[in-house]
Amino acid sequence: MDLIQRYGDSDSETDEPEHKLPVPETIAMMFDGKEYHPKPNNDPASHQGRERLFEHERGNWATYVYIPCPEMELVEIIQENLTEYGLEIIKNPHISLTRTVVLQYHWIQRFINDIKSKLMPILRFTVRLGNLEVFCNDNHTRTFIGFNAQPLDILCQCVAQLDSVLSDYNLPKYYENPKFHLSIAWCLGDQSNHLKTILKSLEHKIEFDTSRLLRVDMLMCKTGNKKYKFDLVK
Repeated sequence: MDLIQRYGDSDSETDEPEHKLPVPETIAMMFDGKEYHPKPNNDPASHQGRERLFEHERGNWATYVYIPCPEMELVEIIQENLTEYGLEIIKNPHISLTRTVVLQYHWIQRFINDIKSKLMPILRFTVRLGNLEVFCNDNHTRTFIGFNAQPLDILCQCVAQLDSVLSDYNLPKYYENPKFHLSIAWCLGDQSNHLKTILKSLEHKIEFDTSRLLRVDMLMCKTGNKKYKFDLVK
């Protein structure tokens, strides 16, 4: 007890200012004045000129749900002919079923579980890819060429289930009158009028018997650098 009392007494009676120990030189050199978690580069020049829809903040994950598209002859035919127009080819085309929303990191697992639960009633289905169309993103910084997708009823059913989850997290729902589509190429800026002039010539490249059917066995969710798969009921 005497030792404990002495320690307490010496601590309480010392009024001298505290002096921080210097950081060892070997440790200081590891950081060299740099941030350990530097802020990601938002310069459009580093992303093929693309601009973020929202500012990147640590702990916020860009998230969206979509129908993945496997390799299709229909898509390959058009993409091969689009390179001469200077468009950027989309390597992994998909059909979006939500907007791109911001999800907090600590919400992710619960969000994924909620989506899985809501999609349980959805049966596997087939999407038909229709005519080529031109689409612009929300802030008109990019223009896309893609195939419109049908049938609307089943795609809207998927969106309704996903919207109910988004509402629980106070996240924006999908568009009120959605135009479902499979984007296959893009360019910077609003080039809608120019790209519409080449659609007919592109359609002529497609053989009459080329399949336009896409079998949907699962949906996917991409959040940050992670992907989650949701198998649909047979």
